[in-house]
Amino acid sequence: MADDESIVIKPREFSADLLLPENNSELAKFMDEPLTAIAETITGAMAAGPKTWMMMGGRIVQSMFKAKLFQEVSEEIKGLRDIGAIPKDYADESKYRYGAKTWVELMSIIDNEAPDADRLDALKAMFYGVNKISVSDGQRIVNYQLFQIAKELTSAQVLYLRASYELFRTGDFTPGQLEDSRKWLRRVGEKLGHEVIGLLDKDDLALIEHGLLTARYNVDKSGILPNEAHLSPLGLKFCEVIQEYQDIREQIDLRQTVGQK
Repeated sequence: MADDESIVIKPREFSADLLLPENNSELAKFMDEPLTAIAETITGAMAAGPKTWMMMGGRIVQSMFKAKLFQEVSEEIKGLRDIGAIPKDYADESKYRYGAKTWVELMSIIDNEAPDADRLDALKAMFYGVNKISVSDGQRIVNYQLFQIAKELTSAQVLYLRASYELFRTGDFTPGQLEDSRKWLRRVGEKLGHEVIGLLDKDDLALIEHGLLTARYNVDKSGILPNEAHLSPLGLKFCEVIQEYQDIREQIDLRQTVGQK
């Protein structure tokens, strides 16, 4: 092959025939493509295809996106079971409180809402927190309540908590000293890569309502006491569960990488 030649890998061609029941296997192969290839192919098909494709295109895309999420979550749950992080029979309600219930709720959220990656990561972390192998009944109850809180959060609020937790872990806060809220929000924004104070303020107040951040002071809510980086004890617990899950997921990824070699 000449030096200036290259191989172009084209996404699998999409046509309306793929949606027919007798072509389920071909549709499954198409759905194995990377999401970027699926998006490119379906976008092109809808742009060039009949109006009926345009009408059904949203449902097609939503279904395929959900399928990707179902696959991702199922693989991660299998990985957790394989390394012994959660019991193999975690869904046996006679043994484990909330095991089956958290699985049903997690899958229902994917089906009904198709959450983005940041929000889904928080939900998966709380699922792990409820079902992990070493959890006591009391901890399981607490983590299930955290799971319920995670269901109410937006992805922006999850990212805000992660930024606050990073400030906490690096010790980048001054205990006992009231700080101007705008100054604090800018510090959080620096971690997130933006300083749109209005958005940060909105998320901050919402997280206070959820009990994950400590109260703000002064009549105009302009004061923040950044003990533990403004995280409440409940917020610290929430972030610790997410961090523990991220550590466990790295073990799963490493195991899968080694297994592929």
